[in-house]
Amino acid sequence: MTFPGRVIRTLQLMFLTLIPAAAPGTAPPEAGGVLSCAPRQICGGMDRLLDGKGELRLFFPGCLAIAAPLLLFRLKREGFSRCSVEASDQGLWVRGRR
Repeated sequence: MTFPGRVIRTLQLMFLTLIPAAAPGTAPPEAGGVLSCAPRQICGGMDRLLDGKGELRLFFPGCLAIAAPLLLFRLKREGFSRCSVEASDQGLWVRGRR
C-alpha cells in the first residue's frame, strides 16, 4: 500500500473511532484468531468483533501508529480492559478483553 493510501486509511480509522454509528454485523472470529478489519467495520460497536471467549483481536492493515490512542479511547469507552495497540510496518494489532 502506498504512503498516501495508508494516510487516508488511518484518517478514516481515526474518524470512525470518534463517531460510532450503526452498521451491519460481522461474523465473530474463532477463539484465539485475529480478525483483519477495514476501518468501517468498527462502526456499531466492537462487541460484535469479540470471539467466543470475550477477547478482541483485530488487525487493521495499512494503518499508521498515530491512530493508536484513538483506538484505545474507543475501546475504553466501550468498556474493554487489558487493551493494547501494537504498531508494525504492516498495520495495527489491537487486543482487548471483556
